[in-house]
Amino acid sequence: MRDKLKLGAIGAIVVTGVSVGALSALGTGLETWKSGKNHNRIIQVQNEGGVQADSGKVGVAFYSNSAFQITSPRGITVMVDPWRNDPSGAWGLWYRMDFPKVEVDIGMSTHAHFDHDAIDKLDANMLLDRMAGSFELGDVKITGIADKHQCVAPGTVAWTEAVKQFEGRDDVCPPTNARHFDNTLFVIETGGMKFLMWGDNRPNPPQKVWDQIGQVDVVFVPVDGSKHILDYEQADSVVAKVGAKIAIPHHYLVPETTFFTSTLQPATEWVETHENTMLDKPSIEIAAADLEGKSGHVYYFGSNNMVKN
Repeated sequence: MRDKLKLGAIGAIVVTGVSVGALSALGTGLETWKSGKNHNRIIQVQNEGGVQADSGKVGVAFYSNSAFQITSPRGITVMVDPWRNDPSGAWGLWYRMDFPKVEVDIGMSTHAHFDHDAIDKLDANMLLDRMAGSFELGDVKITGIADKHQCVAPGTVAWTEAVKQFEGRDDVCPPTNARHFDNTLFVIETGGMKFLMWGDNRPNPPQKVWDQIGQVDVVFVPVDGSKHILDYEQADSVVAKVGAKIAIPHHYLVPETTFFTSTLQPATEWVETHENTMLDKPSIEIAAADLEGKSGHVYYFGSNNMVKN
């Protein structure tokens, strides 16, 4: 590997002569052993069912890109899909800063792409990376449903073709896809509601996947003006198929945290074609009563985020 990695003029890693298969080894790695914290909170949850009295509300905080923190009514925190810059340098610089060292009870990643898998950046009591199956703690139940990443770029940037070139193969789609084109959908149940983290999943999973998801209350759907993961019709189909009362877009451009080199665009155009609420802060609380009368209502954080608040 000597001389195969070097620093570019702007500090990004430039990779020469390294296969994409080797790039997965260039991640930052977990350093949990360095933490001065402990999991006394988790012991408290085991003993008491939470760390606070039941508020009846679920907190949703936006950390830019696809990263959201869910806080249960009993105070259990879950962070899904924290991001980092691509350690290989192959995709350029996307983010203006590192993901903050947020303290959470549970850290999760839907799939092994740099813009979703920086779980090492979290100060987490536990990590559930690409988990399939069921997990319960206190007033939180998480169901992971294994499926596949969107593999056909529907929008303005043909990133599918770039992946083929990087991997030296003609087909990156299922069933012959590499690991990083797997995706896990997460259904988080808390506060009497079901929250669906779509990640970058394909829009047309098998019926068995839809059956496992069932009807949800809130869906986090990847949609932006460049149609990077889902185009508008696909995003609408997902929201309708799961019967979501509230839809929250993600994977769109937030200029305060993300460079235009990401090729992403804001999600405003899609949002404005739906009944919507333009949020003016980076976090909200949702109670079951707030869902009444809503069907596909969009909550849009826009540039309001916890990283650059």
